Amino acid sequence: MQTITSRDNSQVKNYIQLASSRKERAAQGQFVTEGCKLTREAYDAGCVPATLFVTKSAAEKYSQELEEIFLSAQNIYEISDSVSQKMTQTVTPQGVFGIFHMLDKERQDVKINDNGRYLLLSSLQDPGNIGTILRTAAALGIDGIFLSSDCPDIYSPKVLRCTMGGVFKLPVTVSLDLRQLISRLKNAGITVYAAALTDDAVSLKDVCLGSGCAVVIGNEGNGIRGDVLAECSRALIIPMRPDSESLNAAMAAGIIMWEMTK
Repeated sequence: MQTITSRDNSQVKNYIQLASSRKERAAQGQFVTEGCKLTREAYDAGCVPATLFVTKSAAEKYSQELEEIFLSAQNIYEISDSVSQKMTQTVTPQGVFGIFHMLDKERQDVKINDNGRYLLLSSLQDPGNIGTILRTAAALGIDGIFLSSDCPDIYSPKVLRCTMGGVFKLPVTVSLDLRQLISRLKNAGITVYAAALTDDAVSLKDVCLGSGCAVVIGNEGNGIRGDVLAECSRALIIPMRPDSESLNAAMAAGIIMWEMTK
């Protein structure tokens, strides 16, 4: 195990670059983890560890949890507490940082089947919402999540932290054309609903969201784009008191996914 004490070390700089740049993650085909739990979950999901950084105290404290990763990682560095503070994006760092190769696209892609239950995320902007939705979808057993290409990167550190490892537990696909995707879903016999307030929207209480359905969740401020909305089978709304504000996107998605799995 090599030791890094300089905050300007090239390996440390590469970790920080991967943590901060979606473009760099895509170019290298790698993403970063922070903390013992997320690092272990990435490994358990089949992601290959390229580099592991640990402080001396973390290596001792989490020796059992990290044992397999120590044996599998291509590079292992013991870092000083000062370097850990440079790398962290949390208030109280655990002193465990990883760089992993992304899962191959074939393993990650959502498979469409006529009795599946899917969620489509259209132009969401908040990484926290994306992370919470992925975490909820994994917990409820949703069959797959599709994201438009302008959604936050699922491998960004903030999204990964919010998913609590959920991103590794369900198929997730980035779609370059949601309209074409919706057409594919409908051709496969799946009813595609839009969570949108329209004149002909039906109440969630009056819809049976079981197998063979998909729901589109739109942008936090602007909702679902008109061309995407027009492609959907029908619109649905969550019934609320008239004087209520619209729900947070992640909360609305959670309620809808709960109905999908009842």
